[in-house]
Amino acid sequence: MSEFNDFNNQTPPSNGNRPDYTYNWNGSEHNKNSGGGKIWVIVAIILGAVALLAFGVAFARQADEYYGDSSDPASYAVSGEPSMPDMPDDGSRPDFSRDPNVSVPEFDPADDAYLDLSTDLSAIYEECSPSCCTVEVSVNGILYSIGSGFVIDSEGGYIATNHHVIESGDDITVRFYNGDEYEAVVVGSDATTDLAVLHVEAEGLPQVSFGDSTTVKIGEGVVAIGTPFDLSLAGTMTTGIISGIARDIEITNDYGKVIKTMTLLQTDCSINPGNSGGPLIDMAGNVIGITSMKLVDEEFEGIGFAIPISSAVDIFRKLIAGESIGDSDIAVAAPKIGITVYDVEDGLEYFRMKPLCEYPEGVLIADIEFNCSAYAAGMSRYDIITDFDGTAVTDRDSLSNALSGYRAGDTVSVTVFRFNRTLTSGEYVVIEFKLDPAE
Repeated sequence: MSEFNDFNNQTPPSNGNRPDYTYNWNGSEHNKNSGGGKIWVIVAIILGAVALLAFGVAFARQADEYYGDSSDPASYAVSGEPSMPDMPDDGSRPDFSRDPNVSVPEFDPADDAYLDLSTDLSAIYEECSPSCCTVEVSVNGILYSIGSGFVIDSEGGYIATNHHVIESGDDITVRFYNGDEYEAVVVGSDATTDLAVLHVEAEGLPQVSFGDSTTVKIGEGVVAIGTPFDLSLAGTMTTGIISGIARDIEITNDYGKVIKTMTLLQTDCSINPGNSGGPLIDMAGNVIGITSMKLVDEEFEGIGFAIPISSAVDIFRKLIAGESIGDSDIAVAAPKIGITVYDVEDGLEYFRMKPLCEYPEGVLIADIEFNCSAYAAGMSRYDIITDFDGTAVTDRDSLSNALSGYRAGDTVSVTVFRFNRTLTSGEYVVIEFKLDPAE
């Protein structure tokens, strides 16, 4: 029997191939063990061969259906990314109730962008560091990770950081370098752009000034402020230059599958685990980026990347206003359907299905994620996909090729052939849904 396509699922390459360098998300899952404070970094995003399909778990829709072995090594799938789980609402954090008339900050660039403080880096630190902080994330009362952040609006108590810094925690503490600390709640967070906004109940917090990242040039000096590696190093500043602009970086999961492409600034500032979410600052003392990750390899020094601030502020506004993010200049997510499929004949054989009616060629859905958009729109296990948004589907490869021309968030129309329960007849059903982002 030939392999089946998992259009969500992914297994490690059987040939042992692995990318020879990785993207390290600096600070997400920066752990302490219980034995005395040893800290290590767990999360690494591995960049490898482009794979179109991703791992997911599928659930049968009907209790009396036979469940095939989804761990079958013959499995192969088309897919994507479940949305971020809701943060616990168990009273462990205060609720942040967004005022429907909330005033969304403008985040206008500062007028002093022409200043050059490169001869007095201490002045930049003295000006900017009071707005910077450490973001501590705990799980069940145990410190799980640390990252960095900075105040983007003093009046509203809003603090920016990376999504991957806070996504796994249930308690968040913001600690400023002078020792002041506040319990924080998530106002909004977006996995695709990797941005998050926190809220703290505090008055008079010094906020950063914003630069214009659309005008930066290669060779311009920059500094990064954050908390690399450990709380004892909070408030570390490193220096460097802008090494590249508008770098399109493919972000992959642990199996080498491309899940999104991000457009980032490149810098040679020293960026380490814990720096994630901190500001990248120009020589006028204005924030021009949010440090996010670095390329690491044994053969060369780490190459750092930052999210451009001129694009990020649009995301901040939407997160604070409670709006959906949609398209952005920061990242384009790869699409998923959320299904695992076989070529029709292979699928019927695998599930020991013997139709008593004629049926079309296409792909048979073996599994479907219960939380994907396709499932919500009515797609079901054992449906046979015959058309994907106007493109005929005859086998797994044709479905993969059709999906490759789309991006997450696109609305597609999929035609399926659906058997009745006795397999004596069937009907064609057209299902419309938005493609989910790959994970």
